[in-house]
Amino acid sequence: MSRERAATALPLLAAAAALGTLGGALWLQRKGFAPCPLCILQRMAYLGVLVFALSANSLVRSRLASQVVLSLGVLSGLVGLGFAARHIWLVLHPGQLCGLDPLAAVINHWQVTQWAPWMFRADGLCADTPSVFGLALPFWSAAGFVLTSVLLLVAMRCRTSSSTRADSW
Repeated sequence: MSRERAATALPLLAAAAALGTLGGALWLQRKGFAPCPLCILQRMAYLGVLVFALSANSLVRSRLASQVVLSLGVLSGLVGLGFAARHIWLVLHPGQLCGLDPLAAVINHWQVTQWAPWMFRADGLCADTPSVFGLALPFWSAAGFVLTSVLLLVAMRCRTSSSTRADSW
C-alpha cells in the first residue's frame, strides 16, 4: 500500500475501531451492564478518536491541519488509555472507591449527559464489568486505545513522509 493510501486508510480504520467499540459498549449496556463513570469517560475519549480520525481525512489537502487533527486524535486515545488504566486498577483492587461516587454525580450533571443520557449517564460500579473472552472490558478498552493511537501515529508519519517526498520534486 502506498503511503498516500495508508495516510487515508489508517484514520478510517481507527474511526471504524472507535465506532465499533462504542457500538459494543452500547450493546452491553442494553444487555444490562450499566456504565460506570470511567466507562463514560472512555466513551468520550473514543468519540474524540472517532471525530478527529474522520476530520483528518477531510483535511488531507492541508498538511498542517491534518497533522494537528491527527495529533488531537492521538491525544484523545492517550487520555482514554489513562482512564482505561485507572479502570483496570480498580477492577484489580475492588475495595477502592468507584461507582456512584462524586465523579458520577459530576458526569451526570454535564450538559452532554442531559442531551444523550442513553450514552453518557453513569449508573454502574467500576468493579462490576463484564468479561469478554476471559478479560474484563477495561483491558479490551485499553487495547483499543493503543490500537487507534498507533494507527493515527502511523498515518501522521505517512502524511509527513509523503508530503516531504512531494515537496522534494
